[in-house]
Amino acid sequence: MKLKRFALRGLIALFVAVALCMFFARTVQTITTPKVQLITASSGRFEEKMTFRAEVYFAETEEFTVEEAEDMAITVDRVYVKPGHYVKAGETLFTAKAPSYEEEMEKLREEYDTKNKELLDLDVSNRKLSKESRQNTLYDEMLTAQDNLTDATYEARFAAAQEGMTLSGDVSTWPQQIALLGGASTEVSAAVSKAAAAQKTYEDARAAYFAILDNRQLRVKDETFNYIVKRNELQDELDELNQKMVELTMLESSLQKVVAPRDGYIVEMKVSDGDAYDGTAVAFVMNKEDTMPVLRAPLDGNSERTISDGTRADITSETYGTERTSVEKTVTEKDGTKYLQLPIPEEFASTESAAIRSFISDGGVDVSITYRAKKSTTLLSPSCVRDDGSGNYYVYIVENQYGGFLSQTTMTIRKTAVTVIEKSSSVVSIEEDLSWQQIADREDRALKDGATVMEYVN
Repeated sequence: MKLKRFALRGLIALFVAVALCMFFARTVQTITTPKVQLITASSGRFEEKMTFRAEVYFAETEEFTVEEAEDMAITVDRVYVKPGHYVKAGETLFTAKAPSYEEEMEKLREEYDTKNKELLDLDVSNRKLSKESRQNTLYDEMLTAQDNLTDATYEARFAAAQEGMTLSGDVSTWPQQIALLGGASTEVSAAVSKAAAAQKTYEDARAAYFAILDNRQLRVKDETFNYIVKRNELQDELDELNQKMVELTMLESSLQKVVAPRDGYIVEMKVSDGDAYDGTAVAFVMNKEDTMPVLRAPLDGNSERTISDGTRADITSETYGTERTSVEKTVTEKDGTKYLQLPIPEEFASTESAAIRSFISDGGVDVSITYRAKKSTTLLSPSCVRDDGSGNYYVYIVENQYGGFLSQTTMTIRKTAVTVIEKSSSVVSIEEDLSWQQIADREDRALKDGATVMEYVN
């Protein structure tokens, strides 16, 4: 009986000892074994919401100069429009001043007064003579016909030379000359005909003038003739000076306010307040007629993504809200830069809206696009997909090893190479099928292939 009690006590002591050993062993294991979070791989289509900064882009533009400023340099007073501003024909773009206007006008006035006094003195000194005669009229007509003949013959020779023909001799023979040379274009033929007509007009005017010289009854005294000739010259000079003053005033008036030549968007203003401008450089740039601006967003780091034409996009502005559009196409520039091109929604592109001008002023507008892969793949959290530093990716797959009656189930990890297709800040798409596999993630210490791990216990 005592032996039985002794044996029972021994067994109890042994059980307690084993239990204590197992407890302490488990405690040591818990302390030394890496803890991981178990992630279950899933299958699905990779999706990512991407935000781009898109700028207003004018594919076709037209440059404008203020040619009138070549005759009178101006100083820009104030610019009234900015890039992106939609203007109507005749709307003021900028105002300007012509610093040289008063100086040039004063010179013309002084010259006019001098010529006017000269005419007055001439009339006073010849007050008893007639101011006009048939002889002087025919003389003036002859001079005019001679000037017209000079211009017409030059134009005909120039037009013929452009086609490899040389006109020489009497103008009346030119039609036969171009016929012998194998004919000429319509332009050359018209110029030759004009020269021939000018030749005949001159000959008729010359004959009429010489006829009156031979007629003693119609011919005037040399004193009268010379007076009228001089008076007509002075009158012509006065008329010319008067016309110059009118034109100068009209020019100065037109340069005070430079207006839009047509309806359209201002792409760029090349002049600023206070700039001197002489009409030789571009003053402003507009979109080409019948074209509209678009939005272009550089793909930058997302250039490897293939975003399909027609993909929905949202344009968001703090001032003008959110409007929907879609990707029109992807454009690749000569330097290799890729851009997403998107139409500007009608609400923003309305000529009554200032949205386009605001987008340009702000340096662009935010465009959101949700990218979706075309096929399903294995999707994992980025933290459990690891990089060995050379561009090779891998994960740790957790494998369970079941023990016997007195043994506990253990978990070990197996390093498994994976092929990353796409990744974002929230998900990674891999090529291998790891559906429903458990993956080690967020370990509390470094892991090694084949190591035993334990799951986090909340």
